[in-house]
Amino acid sequence: MTESLKTTTIRNVGYNSVAKVIQIVVMAVANIILTRTLLPSDYGIVSFAIIFTTFLSQFSDFGIGSAIIQKKDLSECELYTAFTVKFALGLLIFIVAFLCAPLAISFFDNSAIVDVIRVLALNFVLNTFSIVPGTILARRLDYKRIAVVDLFAAIANSLFAVTLAMLGFKYWSLVIASIVLTLCTCVLLNIMYPVRYRFAFNRDSAKFFMGFGCNLFISGFVTFLILNADNFIIGSVMGASSLGYYSLAFNWSTMIATTISSTVLTVLYPTFSRMQDNRYGLKIAYLKVLKIVCFLGLLGTMTLFVVSREFIYLILGHNTDKWLPALTTLRILCVYGVLRIVLAPVAQVVIAIARTDVYRKANIVCSCIELICLYPALYYYGIEGVAWLVLIAYMFQYFFFYRVLQCEFNISIGDLSQSVVPSLVAMMSILPLILIGEHDAHPSMINFIIKIVGCIIAYILVYGIVTKWKVYGEMRSIIGGL
Repeated sequence: MTESLKTTTIRNVGYNSVAKVIQIVVMAVANIILTRTLLPSDYGIVSFAIIFTTFLSQFSDFGIGSAIIQKKDLSECELYTAFTVKFALGLLIFIVAFLCAPLAISFFDNSAIVDVIRVLALNFVLNTFSIVPGTILARRLDYKRIAVVDLFAAIANSLFAVTLAMLGFKYWSLVIASIVLTLCTCVLLNIMYPVRYRFAFNRDSAKFFMGFGCNLFISGFVTFLILNADNFIIGSVMGASSLGYYSLAFNWSTMIATTISSTVLTVLYPTFSRMQDNRYGLKIAYLKVLKIVCFLGLLGTMTLFVVSREFIYLILGHNTDKWLPALTTLRILCVYGVLRIVLAPVAQVVIAIARTDVYRKANIVCSCIELICLYPALYYYGIEGVAWLVLIAYMFQYFFFYRVLQCEFNISIGDLSQSVVPSLVAMMSILPLILIGEHDAHPSMINFIIKIVGCIIAYILVYGIVTKWKVYGEMRSIIGGL
């Protein structure tokens, strides 16, 4: 990595991080208010509708955005060919979603699902007008503007959701807020980078984009199965309330992993793509990113694990047991969140060097395990069994990714241990704090605060001792580079 590219990347991560911190705070407050205002069934209806729209979204994108970013040389004709293909796919999928929405009633016994799917399908058309300015800004590593767009769009989404929920719009508050998020993102991106849209079509360019995106499409489709098959089965078999509990547990437990992915790894993908011919430099960059991502991600996710009972009772439930049925599921999925944090950086590297075939195979194996065992897990062990299955199935991906790391970059188990083990040791040191107040009839705010402070202090101290405080020096140099 050249010094200029390194500086640009660090600054982009900084811009993205600041914006994300604000965004997380806003969205967390909004989610807490929504959780207190809405019913589990409201979350269940929207979650089930999102399963259908997410399924169709795989066909509306086809990996075109990633292909634009990864391509070294991009002409104007190629760019607008990509836009034309994206627009055609988006419009087609919107029509399919609108016409096929009534089929959802066959799987979900609530007629509201039809209108919810049809409204959410508008996102397919709206998203089309974000691809050109969004990918150009990403190719130019201009994540300062992208961060501003994401921040203001998230604020608009949160304000609309909370306002509508307080006015009694129930599940519609989440649906309309989703449309507002997409619309704001599209408008702001086009303000940041004005584009004169036009249709163009070059057969060779279209063939390249579809070819590159094929493996990503298959991987995305399989990832959809991995992330949504559980919701689909739970909603179909156990109803909206159980799906609401599971969705809440999944969203909060993976929030840190999702945030790291959108804050750090999204920025690093264009950088990794530029370094794809420099295997040694990419190896060093990956290991450093893995170390920092694990340090931050495991601290946040396992702190949530430790305070999960107080968090659900005091914060989400507003001193009630409204959401306590989700407690065990939340704790299991926090471990899954840790696994996602560890695996996320390698996926970006694999795609950056165009080994999308490995990404596809890893996701297929994970999906097959989950799909085969999903119904038995739910039948015998409920939503907690599904959470365990999701965790176990996801672990199998790493066997495929590690082979790429070993063959392409000569990364050994020892190299990975130096980046991951200190965080795992520090993580284990804070787990005993979960016992504080665990058997109290009513969780207290005092225990909640004690646990959070204790987790942070213990984690930082143990990590510092294990690494001889070296990582903190590295972080200071990174912050100094901003």
